[in-house]
Parts: sequence; structure tokens; C-alpha cells
Amino acid sequence: MSKSIEKEKPLEYLRHKNGDSYSAETIRNWYVARAYVLDRLKDVVISPTSNVHLHAVVTSDSPLMLSVAREVALLAHFANFDEASGSNRSVITVVSNKDNIVEELKKEEYLCNLLDYCKYSVYGAAPVNADSFLDVELDIVRTLSAVDKNGLVVELSDNDANEFLKTASMDDIMSIDTRKAVYVGRIYELGVLIDNLPAEDIHSPRRYKMALDTFEHNFLQKPMTQLIKPEKWKADLIQAKNGFSSICCADCFELRERGMKPYSNKKKDSDKAWEDHIEALSVSEHARWVTERLIMGVRFYTKEERIRDERSFGGAKKQYRNRMKKNTSDPVSVDICSFAELRRINPGDMKYDSFLMLAIPKILERIKEEDE
Repeated sequence: MSKSIEKEKPLEYLRHKNGDSYSAETIRNWYVARAYVLDRLKDVVISPTSNVHLHAVVTSDSPLMLSVAREVALLAHFANFDEASGSNRSVITVVSNKDNIVEELKKEEYLCNLLDYCKYSVYGAAPVNADSFLDVELDIVRTLSAVDKNGLVVELSDNDANEFLKTASMDDIMSIDTRKAVYVGRIYELGVLIDNLPAEDIHSPRRYKMALDTFEHNFLQKPMTQLIKPEKWKADLIQAKNGFSSICCADCFELRERGMKPYSNKKKDSDKAWEDHIEALSVSEHARWVTERLIMGVRFYTKEERIRDERSFGGAKKQYRNRMKKNTSDPVSVDICSFAELRRINPGDMKYDSFLMLAIPKILERIKEEDE
């Protein structure tokens, strides 16, 4: 890694919705789980036309393994997911004998609001949220022998994690190279270049050419800055969570890039592959973002809140949505919905999903240049 780049410690800034700090053990588990799962998924290749899904088998319900389940949910998002049928969801199986395992998983340090929306089943009972629009599902079983090992199976265990830690540097694990996340944040600085694009033909790569050129030749060339803004992040939990969101997005870049490799050997072919599969990638990115937001404690509108939103227009609607989104103790987003529903509710935000997917190879190329 470039010697001029200092790794950062962003997870210490995450707090409970009531403002309380997480324990040192929880924060350590998050860092370890991130490094461990990224390593164990480093050879996974699932392309937009693959007919296979990831199946992560988490073999215990220890605090570290529940953090591992959380990390898999943050990472396991692939462009072959079909939102209409629910096919090719990533499956996370957790082995547990706890009668209160669902309540445990719903804690803020683990999956939080995700189980209110994703498909899950407990000890063979009928699935909850069976028609979920999300691309991850959870299966809780009592024994490892009860696991139906379908899909591309990756087994994750306390023993395996401990073996991984023997070969890893704790200093590297307990801090993060945030450069990709910084570049993700700069996408939202493009402002009118994306906001002013028409909502129709939203997956046409040519629509984004001017914005992509500006991003590549201007925003990617600016001097690197740190992701963390200490005083702002301490004072505003929403800003800290938004920074974490950029990290989660960036952590999926290599998984997405590997999914594009089967389509090309040359750079020109690679660029075309991203363009050819832009809609599938965008659907996957929206599902990833919703999953991450739910884990971060965001929820969708209640019936009453949605009625008020639909009866507001123009600036009043924008102000209402912003106020709901910035409620630290109970953040709400209108975008917690399926990709199909997003087209009706808030089509402008779909443009950022599409642009971001086209920007990934540019960001990875920039990182490679910095590391040479």
C-alpha cells in the first residue's frame, strides 16, 4: 500500500441510536469479522449470468460469529439476483440452539432492522418475509448436520477465524484503508451533473458520460483526504453512519470486479461488460444499500408517515424526507423498498446506483495507480 496513505479507525465512531458507545469487544469483533470475511470471500466469483448463490454457513452463535453473519450480510450482494422471483439470494445459515436467537440477532450490534424485511426461517418453521425484495436470507438451524449445503458454500467458524488471526496483523485488522470509501463519497459531490439527468432511460451508460469524465479527470485526481471528520462524526451519528456506508459500498468493489472478469480479458471489453450489465448491477447495489441501512438501524415509513409523504410536494416533500432521514434516534428512509418500487417512489436516486457501478472500475484503477 502507498506509504503516504494512513489507515483509519472509523468503527469506533459508530454508536447506539440512543448515543451510547458500543463495547470494545463489539468494535473488535466488527474489525475482525470484516477482515476475516473479506479474506474468505476473496476467491468467490459470481457473475450477473451465474446460476449459483453464495451460502455462508456460520457454525456458532458466539459474539464474533454473529458479527461475521453481519459482515456477510453487508458484503454478499451479487448481480445475478432476480428481485421479482427472489432467485439467487445469498443465504446465511447460523447454527444456534438459543430460543431467543432472533432477538439476539436483532440487537443493534448485529442485524438490527434487517430481520423485519429479509426472508428468514428458524428451526425449520415456515419462512418469515418469504416474498422479501432483499437479496439475502437467513436460515437458523440447531446443528451443523441440519444444514442443507446448497449453493457455493463457505463455512465460517470460531476456530477458522482464530487460525486466520494467527497469520494476520492485528494492527492491519483494527484499521481500514479508506481511500475507496473517500472516492465513493466524492460521487455525491457531483451534484447537478447527476441530479439534472432525466429519469427515463436511466440505465443507459451514455447518459453518464459527462459526469463520469468529470469524476475521472477531476474528482479522482484531487489530493487524498481522510474519510473521518473527527469532530463532525462525534457530534453527528448520521455523518458517522454515512461514512461507514461508503466503506461498506467500497468493500464490495473487488467482489463486483471479479464478477465481471468472465466477460473480458481486455480493458475495452471490461468497460463494456460493466455497461452491458449496468441494470443488474444497479439492482444489486440498491439491495446492498438497503441491507446496510437496515443493519444501521434505518427503517421504512409507517402507513401514516407514507401517507404524509405522498401528500407532500416539491420542497415540502424534500424537507419532510430529509427530516425523517436525519432523526438520529429513529432514522427513516423512503428508499427502504424494492428497486421496482424505487422507480415509482424516488426515481432520482436510481441514477446514483447506476453511476456508482460505472465508476467502480475507474476507482479501482486509480487505487492501483496509487499503489504502484
